[in-house]
Amino acid sequence: MQNSKRTLQAKSNVVSVPFDAEFFFERGVRFIRRKDVAKACKYFIKSVDLEPHNPKYLINLSAVYTEMAEYEESNRLLSTIVHKVDETFTECYYYMANNYAHLGDFDQAERYALMYLQENEEGLYVEEAEELLDFICFELERAPKELDVEHKLIGKHEKARMCLEDGKFLEATKILEEMVEEYPHFLASRNNLALSYYYLGQFDRAMGVIEEILEKDPTNLHALCNLTVFYCHKEEREQVQELIEGLKKVLPVQSDQHYKLATTLGIIGEDERAYELFTILMKRGNQGDVSLYHYVAVAAFNTKRWAKAEENWLKLRQLHPECDVAEYYLDLVNQEKFRQQRIPYHYQLPYDVQLKNKDWFKGNHIPKDVMCDPLIRSSLFWSLRHGDQNTKLQVIQSFEYIADQEVEEALRQLILDPMEEDYLKKVAVFVLRQIGAATPYYAYLGGEKQTIDGDFTEEPFPEWMSQWKKVVTCLRMGMEGNYDLLEHQEAQGIWTTYLRSSYPNIPKIRKAEGWAAAIEFMLADKKGHPMTKKEIATRYNVSVNTLTKNLQELEKSIFLDNNPLST
Repeated sequence: MQNSKRTLQAKSNVVSVPFDAEFFFERGVRFIRRKDVAKACKYFIKSVDLEPHNPKYLINLSAVYTEMAEYEESNRLLSTIVHKVDETFTECYYYMANNYAHLGDFDQAERYALMYLQENEEGLYVEEAEELLDFICFELERAPKELDVEHKLIGKHEKARMCLEDGKFLEATKILEEMVEEYPHFLASRNNLALSYYYLGQFDRAMGVIEEILEKDPTNLHALCNLTVFYCHKEEREQVQELIEGLKKVLPVQSDQHYKLATTLGIIGEDERAYELFTILMKRGNQGDVSLYHYVAVAAFNTKRWAKAEENWLKLRQLHPECDVAEYYLDLVNQEKFRQQRIPYHYQLPYDVQLKNKDWFKGNHIPKDVMCDPLIRSSLFWSLRHGDQNTKLQVIQSFEYIADQEVEEALRQLILDPMEEDYLKKVAVFVLRQIGAATPYYAYLGGEKQTIDGDFTEEPFPEWMSQWKKVVTCLRMGMEGNYDLLEHQEAQGIWTTYLRSSYPNIPKIRKAEGWAAAIEFMLADKKGHPMTKKEIATRYNVSVNTLTKNLQELEKSIFLDNNPLST
């Protein structure tokens, strides 16, 4: 008894340590003082993970990456600081200039050194920046340049490029359209504008911009690569094959063009040439770019060079142990079944794996970090423009969980489109309200332009929509942990298809759980999951009779074989 008391007493004396970002940062600083850069990096990464917009944590992590000769990763963080976190932190330009000098890219190093001097006439690193410029001019055997128009464009163009990487396509489009108007000869902005239009689903506008670039510069490699991807998407085989044959013969000198070409060829399935180009890029001294090891590994895997793939993923794991991409593929690379597939050129885990690892749909909604993924966002914007009505409904539903300025603008554009159905526009209006978008809304409804203010109450639409949302919420909770992402989406597709086909005669939804149970059973039956009506009804706390009745109603209104989301 005495021992039990002592144990309880000991437990009550335990002091909890707050493992916040500052805790990990201080640990990192401690290892820096011990000159243990690898351990410092580990703790600085944790501090940035917890507070990704804290410039103190970002700048220290970038410094560690520089110490580890991972110059491109360091520049990525520095660019994030100056373009996303604090634009007054212009010392980042000097640090980036140093990184580019280490990479041997003296033109870029010169640009950023000049940008630093322009922004900091009496800055802390003025002397060092001037010495760096002297060194660069000595290496390039020429006099120093002045900051011309193209140099001054770098900051604006970099901001647009980062918007593209973050999936903020509308914001990127606005910046790039302004740049094209002001600086028509700056072709890099046109190439990114074409990509931005493409991600938004505005294919004709994207093609128009590419044609403009190639009229000015028929050999522009970025434009030719983008054109190849666009043609592949449209399955225009003759044009694609001609372009591919030409691109396979190119060996770029500049690293960014080399990277673009290798990635493009990999994306379109030319893995053999992609492997050759990525390998050459590695031999040219880009070992500091950790993502390059993954791309070499993917190209090696897709060309059945299993040992090479494993070798590069092992190197990636050694250089970037915090990232779980290498570990995932190393576990699978020697499995015969896994070797039968072709893997994509994305430096991230497959989405179904992320679903299991990151508890997507936990808390009754899709987490914002998932829905802000650029690949997901581009597919959503594309589907909103080119999908059928059921797909568009799912996209609009997903937009509620992103709820940023881009989404609001996309929905406002949709409700003004005379070609869209009124039903879809009313759903969009409801979602605009849900995300708190300011009224009034301007929409084409009933064949004429209308102003919708806060008192708009046409039809009992929001009332049944709130019940619709309850069904979706119940469905996500009930399916969590038993289905992958695509099956979650398909289940919601069943529901939106039913609503679409039943409108305006949608029955009153008294118990959301009963409908969710019926939808899950329909999906489980179609996918061959061994689940009985009783099991599913019990999980949703409804009777088998309720499930069966709702199932019959669903089956009367929709036909799964015609559902475009079926797989």
